[in-house]
Amino acid sequence: MRRPLTILTGVLLAAALLLSCCQGRKQGGTVEFRGRQVDLNDFLTTFPYSTWGFVLSDDASKLFYLRNGETSPLVMLDLSASTDLADGQIICDDDFSKKSFWHAKYNEREHAIYWAGDERNDEIINLRRLDLSTGRQEVLTDVPYIYGWDFNQDKTQAAYIARLGQNEQRLDELHLIDLATKEDRLVFTDNPDFRMTWSEVALSPDAKGAVVAVLKNADRTWTNMAYLDFETGKMRILTDPAKEGSLDGAVALTPWYSDDVAYFTSDQTGYANIYRFDRKTGQVRQITFYEKQGVAARWIEAGGRKLLMGVRTSPVESVVSVIDPETGAELAAEHYPVTLTFMTSTGRAGYFSAGATNIPFQIWKLSYTGGSLQKEVVLDLPEPTRRKMVSSVPERLEIPTFDIDPATGKTRLLHAYLMTPEHPLPKDEAIVMVMSFYGGENAYDMEHQIFTRAGMYVLSPSPRGSSGFGRDFAALNDHDLGGNETLDMIACGRFISEYLGIPPGRVGCFGMSHGGYETMRLMTFPGEVNGHKDSFPYGFGVAVAGFSDIILEHEHSNIPDWTYLEAGDPATEHDKLMDRSPISHVDKITGPLLLIHGTHDNRVHPGGSQLMYDALKAAGKPVEYLKVEGQGHGFKGFENQKLYYETIFDFIEKYVK
Repeated sequence: MRRPLTILTGVLLAAALLLSCCQGRKQGGTVEFRGRQVDLNDFLTTFPYSTWGFVLSDDASKLFYLRNGETSPLVMLDLSASTDLADGQIICDDDFSKKSFWHAKYNEREHAIYWAGDERNDEIINLRRLDLSTGRQEVLTDVPYIYGWDFNQDKTQAAYIARLGQNEQRLDELHLIDLATKEDRLVFTDNPDFRMTWSEVALSPDAKGAVVAVLKNADRTWTNMAYLDFETGKMRILTDPAKEGSLDGAVALTPWYSDDVAYFTSDQTGYANIYRFDRKTGQVRQITFYEKQGVAARWIEAGGRKLLMGVRTSPVESVVSVIDPETGAELAAEHYPVTLTFMTSTGRAGYFSAGATNIPFQIWKLSYTGGSLQKEVVLDLPEPTRRKMVSSVPERLEIPTFDIDPATGKTRLLHAYLMTPEHPLPKDEAIVMVMSFYGGENAYDMEHQIFTRAGMYVLSPSPRGSSGFGRDFAALNDHDLGGNETLDMIACGRFISEYLGIPPGRVGCFGMSHGGYETMRLMTFPGEVNGHKDSFPYGFGVAVAGFSDIILEHEHSNIPDWTYLEAGDPATEHDKLMDRSPISHVDKITGPLLLIHGTHDNRVHPGGSQLMYDALKAAGKPVEYLKVEGQGHGFKGFENQKLYYETIFDFIEKYVK
């Protein structure tokens, strides 16, 4: 499950705790581990904001974000008056630790903020509006799930893609809402051959059509870009339907370049490149030809021309360039050793969130001045704040795995970051936590820093299936869940055990969602997959919001197309999927397992964790289970986060000798 992932405000936790390992908890925000006091306030209240939730207005004058505390309200900061996040004013005191806040956008015409969200962390997602002048909040749609939405160019209308069901056969819809009258019109219904999906919705200036991403035969490996003609009801496929393409690489650029010309990205070449579509002529033309890093782009204006500002990000660096939209020529380019993500663009500048393993959060402004880019850090954390939040030194590693990389003809090397604690545990007590999936990013991770504050090493690797290395590497585990990416993680466990001289009994694996599954898979691995034999006895595991039965997950998840893509078709590959399911190999578990799951999780059904807990208990294996009432796919709020870390530390204290 692609990470967006864990979201926002404090709750009094009602948790059913099925374990006896939670002794000696401290009051306030301090938890104890092996005689050390770990003050969670350094991480949860020193910077009490959810970085994934920062939203910048189109003109970069207003910043919207969620403030975490006893509750998690929505806050607005006027950047013309202050760049101190503490000066933000609460504009909505709803507790967003109990609900979702996705894809937020500010509408300056109405002085209103819109977002896609739910009411109870259950991912029944609808479009919501908050009038900042009156404080009035309203729900504008009534559908089971919104894939994506956007405004038209003058922000008088909004378009949204509605998913109308879960596992049953259905056709999804694109609707237009008049924001003044709230009239909602169905303007397009997809077809079984090309299904709408998570996507930007790039409405044409006349609102008679839109460019969106679609899935060929509902398969994410065959993501195409399409133009939807609202007047004729016809879909024009803009990319090559005979070529594979990923969902991550397929993005429609907003707004359109002109009345009839739109731009989009696709990674059918292997990396995301920029394409030009002319609605009048029907011509589609590729304008960039990147072969190492895929590009994301936004519009800027300089010298009376519209230009593209592009960013190409890998887990090592980001490259920002200015691109001629007609020729694809780069007019300027700069390399930066951080991860940059577009927030907005206006005039000749792009605004980015910036981060690295030791940089929690910054906002950069990169201005094109004709031939070069000028950097300005618009918002940064004071150094004392950053020091409280960082407790490790990063080291980049390359880890050999089991197969040959066809690009080099040599043993495939996996990228990873090792976080070495500033104050590690004594050598004979040393512990390393290995992130089982979604690792290797050059980004700040609070969980990694909390583990290293407790004195434990953290290894954050990128097994096959990870993003940042092109479409082909990300697709290497498609239809192979629990296969070769598991062999990669076995190699990582063995490597770091030898590299640090830490015995396997003190090497643990942990992860959330796909990572929760991978943790259980690693600890119950039967010894062979895809004709390769290998093993590494991970000493313990922490599986958060994971699934132990692939078929059960497919039948109950609100994104069953994910399991179809990653694992295969349960109707025709039942035996393979059951063999790849950790529940089938409970007897082979290599150490104690901690399961953590929210009761309102509709993305990964909590039944998978319960099933694993019951099976391990029946087999007499060491297992603990924390159910978190009212939480969905992730945990929000200070008390929930505190319980989360207390439970993990107590579990390790109890079982890892």
